[in-house]
Amino acid sequence: MSTMVIGEVPMILNWAIGNETCDVAKKDTASYACRSSNSYCVNSTSRSGYLCNCSEGYQGNPYLPGDGGCQDINECALSTPPCPGRCINTQGGLSVTVVTLVIAITCSYLIHEMRKLANIKEKYFRQQGGLLLLEQISSGQGTTFTIFAEAELMEATDQFDDKNVLGRGGHATAYKGTLKNGSAKEFGKEMLILSQVNHKNIVKLLGCSLEVEVPMLVYEFIPNGPLFHFIHGSNGSHNVPFSTRLRIAHESALALDYLHSCASPPILHDDVKSPNILLDDNYSAKVSDFGASMVAPTDESQFVTLVQGTCGYLDPEYMQTCQLTDKSDVYSFGVVLLELITGKRALILEGPESERSLSMRFLCALKEGRLMDVIDDHIKGEENDGLLEEVADLAGQCLEMAGENRPAMRDIAERLDRLRKVMQHPWMQRDPEEMESLLGVREPSVAGVEMVSTMFVTMEKSVGSLEFGR
Repeated sequence: MSTMVIGEVPMILNWAIGNETCDVAKKDTASYACRSSNSYCVNSTSRSGYLCNCSEGYQGNPYLPGDGGCQDINECALSTPPCPGRCINTQGGLSVTVVTLVIAITCSYLIHEMRKLANIKEKYFRQQGGLLLLEQISSGQGTTFTIFAEAELMEATDQFDDKNVLGRGGHATAYKGTLKNGSAKEFGKEMLILSQVNHKNIVKLLGCSLEVEVPMLVYEFIPNGPLFHFIHGSNGSHNVPFSTRLRIAHESALALDYLHSCASPPILHDDVKSPNILLDDNYSAKVSDFGASMVAPTDESQFVTLVQGTCGYLDPEYMQTCQLTDKSDVYSFGVVLLELITGKRALILEGPESERSLSMRFLCALKEGRLMDVIDDHIKGEENDGLLEEVADLAGQCLEMAGENRPAMRDIAERLDRLRKVMQHPWMQRDPEEMESLLGVREPSVAGVEMVSTMFVTMEKSVGSLEFGR
């Protein structure tokens, strides 16, 4: 008895046409088997002879003649088109014309814009003296100064996000930024000069970016903000004792004296005001914002310039003549002195016109003998009144209409220094001879009260020239 098993077994058909290779077979057109116009010949890999296949993008029988054997595959009719966009079927393939065209145009535009931006950056860099700065830095004259790329500053300030704004001035907006490392030709020259400024009461200029139309300056960060907020902020000036105000005034005067007398060449700030005097951890003054500053002209013809500054602090003579001098900074400093002793803002837009300008209100009160009416109530007192009158008199001299009648910043700094010493030793105020010795001259007493002299005594001091480098 036998058992029959019915099932399926695989069968492989291995065949080829003739014994010739494709090259030989093609020569005999009568017997060549690849008849379809969209077919091609391949040599058999398992035996002699050849086989025929449809060309790429076609399917069917390659052994049938003409176009009937291998026919075009319509890729656009597939359930999932091979590419996004508008699909147009072509013989043997497809054409995604819209996508290809858009990609090509986009790439060309981006490349063009990148080249255009690079050219603009290079143009600004050259116009603003970047090559000169690079040359001086490489020669060792600006080793503490860095030229930043625009991208570095954008990253440091989070794309100049509003949350990093420290303040907005008349010339620029100040941003707080964190650098990765922790830290016109005429403009380039001035940046190089400013980079050499080294004084404990002046904010250090770390570098700049010249790849933009308006150059960006990078300064060290000063944590306690501007003097303006210290005096006029939410807590107000009532928390600031007179000794602190006098010290801040003295330190600010030292900084401006350094710029006028010790920097080589001299530097005019041109925007002295309480928002531009910053306070560090110890509430020491640091003069900042050199956005408007310029190197003191060496020729009279160079003095003519566009008037710039802040209303309430602007020197009237400067506004009339368009000639910026060191005495323009002196006038503005006089207004800062008034803010310190009155606790009032330099300019108030509300109220009668005669009371809007602090300097005009002060000068009127001084002329009419009403000085104490404008002095801050929080610093009035028998022990301070004499010194307050001295500071007020000094401010009045700074606010003289004619610049030539104003004292130099060096005289102002020395005067404030002497007043601080008197305040530190109050017993001197009760000893006329000690007072005379400290302040340099004696005036007759008025109504039995010994008054401190308002005369300036210039102390000769040898000042060496400031050299580049450190």
